[in-house]
Amino acid sequence: MRRTAARHLLGVLVLLAVAVPAAAAPTPPPAPGPEAPLQVMVTSLTPRAPKAHDAFQVTGRITNLGGTPITRISVRLRSGPRVISRGELHLADRDRPETSRVLGSTTKPLTDALAPGQSTTFDIRSDVDALGLASLGVYPVDIEARGAVADGALESLGLAPTWVPYFADANPKPTRVAVVWPLVDRPHQGTAPTPLLDDTLATSLSPSGRLGRLLAAARYAEDRRCDGPATRADGRVTPAATRCDAAPVTYAVDPDLLGAARLMSLPYQVRKDGKTVDGTGSGAAKDWLASLKNGVTQGRLLALPFADPDVTPLAATPGGREDLARAATLATREVNETLGTPALTTVAWPPVGPVSGPAADALAQAGARAFVVDPSAYVQPDSEPDRTPSASADLRTDSTGTKLHGLVADSYLSDLVTGNLAQQVGSRLAEQRFLAETAIIAAEAPAIPRTLVIAPERRTDVNVTAAAGALRDLGRLPWLCPVSIAAVADNSERCVDRPQDDPAPPTSRGELRADTTGMLSRTYLSQVGADRELITQLTEAVLYAPSDDSRLQGALADLKTRLRQGVARAESSAWRTNPDGAHLAATTLSRDVRGLRQRVVVRGGRALLTSSKGTLQVSIENGLELPIRVKVRFSSKTATLSAAETGLVEVAGKSAVSASVRAEAQRSGQFVVFAVVVDRNGKPFRDEIEVIVRSTRYARLALAVTGVGAGVLFVAAGVRIVRRAVRKPGPTDA
Repeated sequence: MRRTAARHLLGVLVLLAVAVPAAAAPTPPPAPGPEAPLQVMVTSLTPRAPKAHDAFQVTGRITNLGGTPITRISVRLRSGPRVISRGELHLADRDRPETSRVLGSTTKPLTDALAPGQSTTFDIRSDVDALGLASLGVYPVDIEARGAVADGALESLGLAPTWVPYFADANPKPTRVAVVWPLVDRPHQGTAPTPLLDDTLATSLSPSGRLGRLLAAARYAEDRRCDGPATRADGRVTPAATRCDAAPVTYAVDPDLLGAARLMSLPYQVRKDGKTVDGTGSGAAKDWLASLKNGVTQGRLLALPFADPDVTPLAATPGGREDLARAATLATREVNETLGTPALTTVAWPPVGPVSGPAADALAQAGARAFVVDPSAYVQPDSEPDRTPSASADLRTDSTGTKLHGLVADSYLSDLVTGNLAQQVGSRLAEQRFLAETAIIAAEAPAIPRTLVIAPERRTDVNVTAAAGALRDLGRLPWLCPVSIAAVADNSERCVDRPQDDPAPPTSRGELRADTTGMLSRTYLSQVGADRELITQLTEAVLYAPSDDSRLQGALADLKTRLRQGVARAESSAWRTNPDGAHLAATTLSRDVRGLRQRVVVRGGRALLTSSKGTLQVSIENGLELPIRVKVRFSSKTATLSAAETGLVEVAGKSAVSASVRAEAQRSGQFVVFAVVVDRNGKPFRDEIEVIVRSTRYARLALAVTGVGAGVLFVAAGVRIVRRAVRKPGPTDA
């Protein structure tokens, strides 16, 4: 398994220099406009935590992106005034301070001439004192490329802006940071395990795919990698800091993704253009799962409810709350089957946005005592706090003052840690921007330890090099230390080397929002809820498995699981911004559920009652694999019929039986009787069918006719006898 995981990580090495944009991100530092011909890409900047008298070294590459050769190229450093608050830092990202202090210029041209498209490397060696880092704060530093175009004057032709932290003689208490690392996608299955609805996971799980990059960045962060030394201009070397602790993260995994990857690790099939074809991601899925298994340890796995349901709108109805409870059960089962590692149950991470009281209660039923939430979940205070507060917060869920233990994620750090700035500034400076943000937080109150939570957007993308570097910084910078989200939830987080620092108590952040704009609509969830009710009737009141038949019991349990998974996939929060995907998920569920129900068929046709009483008979055909127990109910709208209902009729899978009742017609002639299958609770299961009945009422009429005829004959015979008796004897008689 370790070799498989190693192969997976090795495949990502090729992509380490590739910058991958993520979703919404902080404003990137200003860079030269498209007219700047020289691109400055920094590959190393040491030390990450500079101290007085340290060497300071920057290396990188310069590329001529223009259309003419550039001569007399050199690179130098420029520094500016310090920034001492997060607000100033964010403002400076948009309005770059002037960097008037010039130092560290190369002493000779890097190359005689750099033709269009050509590159060259640079290595600037200076020292921290020359940068003018005098007191606690974060300083703007520009790496400036200069040269001459067409033998013109020497001028600035390229710039790479960055930030350098400096703590002078301060020894800040480390900021404790817990990372919730998302491994979440959208559903790719319906109610059936296979075929998959598409094969996009084959790409995403590969080393070059989104999920492959996310996992690789987190796995690299676990490596104990220290900084190398920095070299001065005079050749003297400053040893790097010795701290290089591992920075493990807590993986937030959608169990539906685990199930899909587990299915894909074997030969599987997908739907494509109306056909079923072989899938292409078996190798990628197998390697990805192996790497995840090696990285997940006790307490480092946060399992989302199955398919990541949209909890707040779902919790508004009793049926939705039942679905949330089932999603938690499905999640536990899938995690155990796929990873074999117990999931963390004390922490919940609902989708971004408000978390209602019923939603919190529903998640708490699965054991959650703390909730990772985004700042958008609650009403922000009118005034900004003097310093960044700790993540632990009490949030009111309604007007009654009910409190929710929130772990508020720092949205700015959560964006920066993904390395999404790498496309603008390169992976090393994207990491440096994250490093500067954490430094300014520590500088706000060096004597007060705080705890922050980083939780990137669920379906984000990352730059592997920048993200892995940022995560590693948690274990190698003196003002940071990694902690687990489980410890933060229990209010027991402490740095390993500073166990005396107590966690900060929860603070009040206000009231959670009630707005559900942007979440799944009530209409959509009602449609899914209707299918859920049909599923419940089928599995609980129609299908039947004898208690002594383990095979049938298992088959029924599997079908229930698959159908409940289908409901959860249709209720996924992934469909908030994907209406086409929502439509496909809902219609797939509806088609599959109705397809199962339509396999139970009642056939009647015509029936003849040759007396007032007779037998009505129909055939029940069961096309399902499992047996059913149902009744048939008869009624008529055009004639009075002493209708009847059969007793429970058991029909084995893939078979048919007759069902009949004794009936009595109140008149003769032809009329319509309706027959409908009802479940064990007497609720109709399928649409009613017509049975044409003809009643002759012959028996009663025949008896009447016979009786009248016999009476007439008897009377006639009696009259004849009486006449003979009273007649006088004649001569003939004598």
